[in-house]
Amino acid sequence: MSFADRFGYARAEPSRTLVECDSDAVRLVLWNVVSSGGKSSLAAYRALCEHTQQLPDANIWSDSYADESARAILDQMSWIDVYEALEAEFSNARGQARSDIERAANRALSRSGIAYEMRSGRFEFYEPAADEFETRHDEDEALASLTDEFEPVRKQYLNALRNLRGKPANLEGAVADAINALEAVAKIVASSPKATLSDVARNLFPDSPGYHAPLRQAIEKLYAYSNQLPGGRHGRYAEPDIAHAETVMVVRTAGAIITFLVTLHRGEGVESSEDPRRASWV
Repeated sequence: MSFADRFGYARAEPSRTLVECDSDAVRLVLWNVVSSGGKSSLAAYRALCEHTQQLPDANIWSDSYADESARAILDQMSWIDVYEALEAEFSNARGQARSDIERAANRALSRSGIAYEMRSGRFEFYEPAADEFETRHDEDEALASLTDEFEPVRKQYLNALRNLRGKPANLEGAVADAINALEAVAKIVASSPKATLSDVARNLFPDSPGYHAPLRQAIEKLYAYSNQLPGGRHGRYAEPDIAHAETVMVVRTAGAIITFLVTLHRGEGVESSEDPRRASWV
């Protein structure tokens, strides 16, 4: 039992706001993994050579010779290399070793204030609120709905997710692809290549007593947001002031609307009086 556990102390952790970086603590985790807890510098050297695609020096054949070279490779690795190496080590590990890697990595990330976490061997953005409200990966549900005539849209929305989850992330690219995918769905459901998202939004719930008007406007405003974001749908005339959490919200919202429109288009939504199997929305 640790000192903090014995005395009931809780360590104050920094706010986890840092992205696209690693830390000495994270690199220490990688070192401990590849060196078997510091027991073999030679094993670390060979593993790090493999992770960085370097040819090992045949003259380095013992721990004493390998230590300096192994540490030099570790120091020279980019932050992307470090995370990819840890993911590869997790994949190669078995049983308890996997749990140990994930626990050590997440502890290091938390102490370093880095907004990533390892989940099932893959690094994802740290989203405690998404876990609490069970919205993590809601955006993936849109992909499942984009089949048949919507298959071309699926590729574009998938690009949005790749931009969002990439290392480094392309935030304005994620917004652009997500909103463009949403507009593509609008064109398909309206059977008009010239239709815009606004056109479809304005025609939603035509017989509503009025309380759907704000919902229609919200869909239109999302489209307007992407038009005004530098690099979103038009020229990148300025550096966009956009955070990862904001981008996640936009991509997930676009995905939710995509699923909504596709569901209605397929007659799986609100029943109409003319045909109970068909949604009434246009």
